[in-house]
Amino acid sequence: MRPFIGFLSVTLVFAALSAPVAAQDRTISVTGQGEVSVEPDMATVIIGVQAEADIAADALDIASASTAAILATLDGEGIADEDIRSGAIRLNPRYSQSALSSGTQITGYQAVNSVDVKVTDLDRLGGLLAAVVGDGANRLDGVQFGLLDPSEATDEARRRAVAEGARLAQLYADAASVSLGELMMLNEAGSGGYRMFDMSPVIVLEMSSSPQYDVPIAAGKIEMNASITLVYALVE
Repeated sequence: MRPFIGFLSVTLVFAALSAPVAAQDRTISVTGQGEVSVEPDMATVIIGVQAEADIAADALDIASASTAAILATLDGEGIADEDIRSGAIRLNPRYSQSALSSGTQITGYQAVNSVDVKVTDLDRLGGLLAAVVGDGANRLDGVQFGLLDPSEATDEARRRAVAEGARLAQLYADAASVSLGELMMLNEAGSGGYRMFDMSPVIVLEMSSSPQYDVPIAAGKIEMNASITLVYALVE
C-alpha cells in the first residue's frame, strides 16, 4: 500500500480569548483531515439481461434463460454462491403513440434481470465480463471497486488526521502567542470511510457473438478518509 495523504480543510475556534474568563475556559479547536489512497482488492459488478418480445411471458422467459446461463458461467468461473445476489427484476410494457388513434398502445414487453457479483480476483475481472457477455448478458450496469477489509487503511487515515490536527493546533497557538495545554476532547466526524471508484452506469450491449478479447479494466485507487476534531486547553 502506497499511502497518499491530503488535508482538505481546517477550522479554528478560539474560545473567550478577548473576555476576562478563567484560564481553563480558554480552548482552541481544530479539525484535521486525513486521506490515504490504496489499491482496491475487490469489485462489485452488476450484470444484466434485457429482452423484448410481443408477449410478456416470452420476454420474461428469454431473460430468465439468459440469466440462468450467466449464473452457470459464474459458477464455472469459480465465483462463490455467497458472492452472487439477484438484483433488479423488471417486466414493463412498451408503448407507442399511434397517429390513427388517441392515447398509447402496448406494442410489446421488456424484461430485465440482473445479478450483483463480487469479484475478489481483479486480474480475472476482464475475462469474466467477456465470458458472461458471450453467454447472454447484454447489460453492464456498473463496476464498483472497493476493499474487502478497509479497517487498516481507515485507521491510517485517522492517525494522519489526528497528527495534522495536533500540528495545526500548535501552529495557531504559536501564531497567537499562547501555549497549548492538555487535550480536552477528540471527536471523529462519522466513522471514517472511503469513496469507491464507480465506472459508468448502464451500458447496453448489442452483440450477437462472444467478445474476442477480455474487457480492459483499470481499477485506479480507493481514497480512505477521516475527519478528527481536537480541542485543547490554552494556558499562560
